[in-house]
Order: sequence, then structure tokens, then C-alpha cells
Amino acid sequence: MAEAEINVISHLLKVESEASLLVKEAQTEANKRLSEARCNADSQFKTQFQKIQSNLEAEYNDKIQHLTENHKKKFDEFKSSIEQTEQSVDSFNSFLEKVLNEE
Repeated sequence: MAEAEINVISHLLKVESEASLLVKEAQTEANKRLSEARCNADSQFKTQFQKIQSNLEAEYNDKIQHLTENHKKKFDEFKSSIEQTEQSVDSFNSFLEKVLNEE
């Protein structure tokens, strides 16, 4: 009977050892899969981030260009309106004399 008990205990130790090995292999596989998933997620994030970044930069550059063109157009219109304004030197001199002589 003692030999049967020893055989049972030996068998149970063998089963426990195999189970421990299976758990270790499963943990190794899980770590490998997690690492791969993390790498894939990081890669996808980087790709999407660069896509969004490039779109935002393009929008920014378009907006800057539009604003620059609009500013130049308005400035040129203002400059043109000032250049086209008739200058009356006699009226200006008369106004100056009036203002300066009042004091």
C-alpha cells in the first residue's frame, strides 16, 4: 500500500510539474501577445497622429496664406484710396494758419 501511495504522490508531483510548465508557457505567450498588441497599438497611434498633425499643419498653412493675401489686398486698397485722395494744399495751408494764429 505504501508503494501505491508513493506512486500516486509521484504521479501528482509529475502532473503538478507539467501544470506549472503549462502555466509558465501560457504566461510567456500572453506576454508575447501583449507586447505585439502594444507595438501594433503604438504604430497605429503614431500613424494616425502623423496624419492628423499633417492635416492640421496644412489647414494652418492655408489659413496663414489666406490671411496674408487678404491683409495685402486690404492694405493695397487702403494705400490706393489714400493715393487717389485729392490733396488741397491751399486748404491745408489755410487751416494751418487759422489754427496757429488762434494761439
